Amino acid sequence: MVEKYSFKNYMEDVVVDVYREFYRGYPQYCNCPRCSADILVLALSKLKGRYAVSPEGEIFAKLSREDRQVRADALVMIIEAAEVVAKQPNHVRC
Repeated sequence: MVEKYSFKNYMEDVVVDVYREFYRGYPQYCNCPRCSADILVLALSKLKGRYAVSPEGEIFAKLSREDRQVRADALVMIIEAAEVVAKQPNHVRC
């Protein structure tokens, strides 16, 4: 029954978008693929997911992507995650 539906967490789009802006302004943090992935996953794990199944839900989720508070919350979690990753990076060497 569930196979008919596709689920999407639109918070992922917000976090990726905000992260792209973040690392341009904070070059002191490693942005290698592994560190970037670790930061994104840590930030997403601290944020409430915004899932959509229906076209109406997709519209709402896309509108919330532009919400300043949603983006501010994402930025705070990205900064916190970047600090954690910087203290214990999982990359071999950047």
